[in-house]
Amino acid sequence: MLDPCAAFSLSEPTFGRAAELAALHEALAQTAAGAGGCLTLGGPAGVGKSHLVRAAVELAAGLDIAVAAREAFKLDIAAPLVTLAGALRSCRPHTGLFDWLFDGSRRAEQYHTIDRLRAALEDFAAQRPLLIVIDDTQWMDELSALAVRELVPALASAPVRWLFAGRPQSEETPGLQTLAWLDRGHSERIELGVLDEPAVAQLSAAVVGAEVDNTVLALAGGCGGNPLRVGQLLRALRASRQLVLSQGTATVVGSELPSSFVDTVGEVLVNLSEGTQWLVRACSVFDRPFGIEAAARLTGRGPAEVYGQVEEALADILTEDGDGLAFTHDLVRQAIRNTLRRPVREQLHRDAAAIARAEGRPALEVAEHLRQSGRTGTADAVAMLREAAREVHAVAPATAADLMVHALQALPLHDQNRTAVVAEAVGLLAAAGRVSEARELGEDVLDAGLDAETEAELLLGLAEACKHAGQNDSAVEYATRGLDHEAISDALRARLYAIRAHALFYVDDLAGADESGAQAERIGIAGAEYAAAVFGGTARSLVAQARGRLAGQLRHAIAAERLAGQHGGRARQQHPGIWLANALTATDHFDQAEQVLSRGRRESERLGTAWTQPLWHYYYAQLLTARGRLDDADAEADAGVATAEKHTTAYQLAVPLLGTLARIAVLRGDLAAAKAHLGRMHELMDTGITAALEDVIWPEVLYLRACGTSDVAFSVAAGFYEALPHRPALLLYDPSAAGTLTGLALSAGDRNRAARVAEAAQTLATGNPDSHSAAGAAAHAAGLLNTDPGRLERAVTEFRRTPRRLALAAALQDAAAVSYHPGWHAEALTILTDCGAAGPQPSAQAPLFPELSPAEHKVALLVADGLTNIQTAERLFLSRHTVDSHLRHIFSKLGLKRRVELAALVARLTNGGPPPPL
Repeated sequence: MLDPCAAFSLSEPTFGRAAELAALHEALAQTAAGAGGCLTLGGPAGVGKSHLVRAAVELAAGLDIAVAAREAFKLDIAAPLVTLAGALRSCRPHTGLFDWLFDGSRRAEQYHTIDRLRAALEDFAAQRPLLIVIDDTQWMDELSALAVRELVPALASAPVRWLFAGRPQSEETPGLQTLAWLDRGHSERIELGVLDEPAVAQLSAAVVGAEVDNTVLALAGGCGGNPLRVGQLLRALRASRQLVLSQGTATVVGSELPSSFVDTVGEVLVNLSEGTQWLVRACSVFDRPFGIEAAARLTGRGPAEVYGQVEEALADILTEDGDGLAFTHDLVRQAIRNTLRRPVREQLHRDAAAIARAEGRPALEVAEHLRQSGRTGTADAVAMLREAAREVHAVAPATAADLMVHALQALPLHDQNRTAVVAEAVGLLAAAGRVSEARELGEDVLDAGLDAETEAELLLGLAEACKHAGQNDSAVEYATRGLDHEAISDALRARLYAIRAHALFYVDDLAGADESGAQAERIGIAGAEYAAAVFGGTARSLVAQARGRLAGQLRHAIAAERLAGQHGGRARQQHPGIWLANALTATDHFDQAEQVLSRGRRESERLGTAWTQPLWHYYYAQLLTARGRLDDADAEADAGVATAEKHTTAYQLAVPLLGTLARIAVLRGDLAAAKAHLGRMHELMDTGITAALEDVIWPEVLYLRACGTSDVAFSVAAGFYEALPHRPALLLYDPSAAGTLTGLALSAGDRNRAARVAEAAQTLATGNPDSHSAAGAAAHAAGLLNTDPGRLERAVTEFRRTPRRLALAAALQDAAAVSYHPGWHAEALTILTDCGAAGPQPSAQAPLFPELSPAEHKVALLVADGLTNIQTAERLFLSRHTVDSHLRHIFSKLGLKRRVELAALVARLTNGGPPPPL
């Protein structure tokens, strides 16, 4: 096995970790050669994760890899991006590429910040490999956690290596959620177990500085192989003079031995001078690094008076940290803090709050000290926690929710302000996607009796929480309960109607959705609650589409977009362009739809509205599928799923995106991928998430039909045959569905249902005389129903007038089967091939990489030419997430790990000449 220590001399000896060091060295060597990737170190507290982190930093330096490292602290949670920004600030060698994080130019919009950070990291990695290290990741702040979930996959092809170390916690944190996400296929995990007996013996000898006998080993063996406990035990024995040297070998004497970790720390503590003991005990109330001046103020002395005590404590209790002084381990700090009696501990926290406030520390830190300072500090703590929650809500909703929960925990049960705090907490928990917590907390307060406005506001928060989670039935229930109150403001009523309209749409109550949307528009405009009016209008656009009224769909979407443009603010943040693009796609205005999507996506990134990101991916994937650009559509939907899974406020959108991926996979003939996507989709739906039938049932019908089980597909499609007369949305979503459903019914011998499809399609076409897609769908269904070549030829003619190439190919195939058009079948195959539905198309010049799709081929050549992912996205007019998805597929198909390998492969295949044109 490779021994890293043979090549590099580590400053700290390491025992029993040869395999782990070898894994770290191998990963870093790959990064030095140009590969990216991520490692996580796991294991219980004190098992040696931080020691391995320090070893990794030394190994990286030996390989000429730049290092940006930081330990996260519990109070990081209150300062968005402090963890990751702090690591980059400490980058060695120093670079100015990250100075903007600290010069005041960083903007509040989280996506703008993350995109800018990504560009800076790409620029740095283009010059030198980089290792980014976060120790105690469980305390990482929420915005850093979001950035990590964005940047780890985005930079996978760049020489950036991530290393995260963390330990389990009883409370859920953004850092722990990120570690769990990384362990789901986004990183390689190194799990640290306890040390074996030979390693414990080696560690014991190193701590003592001499050989040790069986009396030492017997005691050390009782520490369960935990390096921290072994070290503290031996230091305690040495401090109490129970560890003696005899002829160069250490042995244990005496009968009163430490029986626990707390005891071992206590033994070390009591052997310090009285002044140093007090300094260390007092400073144990700081759960972050602290300076000498803070330590002096807390103990009532001048800085010069504590220098000697700090020097003494640095031997066994304290250690130097980049931000000041820190305890050797947080478990040591906790053990020492437990030696303080309650009145003394509370007074120290009161003094620490004053010090933190004077130093301009985050509000959470001050509030936490106040909260632990006794009853007199509770009111101030709650006020500060509420203010801190409001400050970080826009960029860190989960952190804001945690702060409000802390405030609730600090409040007495019957405090007069408790109801208001609960109402705020429910809204923040909803915004953070923590639906079950929001509902449980909200229901408890609702039972207590509230005034109408407060109760309706609380019900709105619960409705929004359920809507975000895809639990539309519950969202309808809560919104309706809120609207039952007569004595509420018009602004609140408009917002309740708007959320109710969208939830009703997804439980298939189209009439109710349209009525609620109309009320949101009317009341919202009259009361200047324009955001509710816009959101209500977009719901009405969806209803009009579902009913097959294209003109109405477009009219409502345009009105919502115009209203948002006129009034800006929260109305603009509803992003009605999402639904306008959907309407333009349904009416075959593909170029306009693409412009709206591109403009809206940029605006969303500027405003930092994270919840919209998966929606932009979804609707653009639908547009690309309709155009027949299946490779790009697949990458877009894949990026959408990845984005949805990163954001608690948009997680439910993974369901329709997975349905889209399954549909695309069927069109491309990849039934294994389609099955996998459908499996993931059903797993999410089993949690209570609902979605439109067109998004979840239709892909399954197509999959079953492609598998040769048309009878089962016909059975699963039963709901569409019943719904099409009043909800023909499927025929707008996929006009070729008219022919597919008709064919399935005829194959099953059910001519009545086939006729129902043809009749519904004709009704849709009659109601939308300007839609060539609707006319083509109607002619296609009628032609199959009656085996009518003329109708099928009409379908071909109508679809030729649209940009829907796959619908045209389906009509050509069916027309060619019943009439003499010898070129039509070949034309259909050419279209399918061009669209990526039937494998690569033969050409005069064979592609450089036959195993790649045409879209992937373009990305591969640009990346091989030295372009970053961001530059590639700009060149190809794609989103960055789409390029990231393409590149992951490219590396997987070609068996590569590094961009330099791709460049070398292109050079080898072209003999150093220029690659084929894009």
